[in-house]
Amino acid sequence: MTTTSTPKGDIVPVGPYDGRWNGVVGRLPARLRGPVAEAGGMVQLLGRILKSAITQPRGYWGAVVDDMYLTIKQAWIPIVAGVFGFLIFMSILTVQFFDMAGASQLFGPLLFLQSMRTFTMWINSMVVAGVIGTALTADVGARKVREEIDAMMVMGIDPVRDLAVPRVLSITFITTLLAVPSLLVTIFSMQIGARYVAGMPSAHFYSNLFSNVSPVDILSVLFNSVLVGLLIGSICCYKGFTASGGAIGLGRGVNQAVVLSFVSVWILQLAYNALLLGFFPELGAFR
Repeated sequence: MTTTSTPKGDIVPVGPYDGRWNGVVGRLPARLRGPVAEAGGMVQLLGRILKSAITQPRGYWGAVVDDMYLTIKQAWIPIVAGVFGFLIFMSILTVQFFDMAGASQLFGPLLFLQSMRTFTMWINSMVVAGVIGTALTADVGARKVREEIDAMMVMGIDPVRDLAVPRVLSITFITTLLAVPSLLVTIFSMQIGARYVAGMPSAHFYSNLFSNVSPVDILSVLFNSVLVGLLIGSICCYKGFTASGGAIGLGRGVNQAVVLSFVSVWILQLAYNALLLGFFPELGAFR
């Protein structure tokens, strides 16, 4: 980082880390500078997306609907297979453990509540990031590599408004809508495990299940899905906008977007569940 001096003798940084906050990033060690700069870029991009979507709420909803339709049309098979397969496997494995421990009556409420807050959300995020996020990063990154984004800026078109806003809102809505059928798949797979593995009657299973589920649990899942969708969408868009190095660089960016999405969702879930149980401690008790 180079510097220059003003007539008053003040030192002003010049280069990629000029400015107040960028100057702070420039003083970090080399190993931390890149990750911190990337995290700041993702937060800044998410802020621009939300600002554009809120301050100018017209003109992009048609693109959002079209993107949702194309995404669901092309990816519904891997989405259904991933959600259903993982949840069936987890439910049968868990009911066997509870049955061996002699606590099969706790299987329904315990697994369902934990799945709502952790496992089901984690499966949804992996499916969304692995199927939809990769396509999003590849599409935006290909435009970046072909210099289409630079051409849009030359013509006075805001690429964030035209490319990022519809895609991030689309992936957010899809993630939120996916939460409801995922919960139904969780209940269905748990009933299969309870009925055919533990021999639990359906009436007993559902009685224990719904007595421990409150409206706050359902609303928290939907709000959590919104946060996960915004997080994955902003990460994938950022990696697409910063792609470079041709096809190899684009492939590396897609891979980094998926890995960062997984890690970021995991960190988000830790913080979100801690805050949720802190504000609503009664959610952690079984009734």
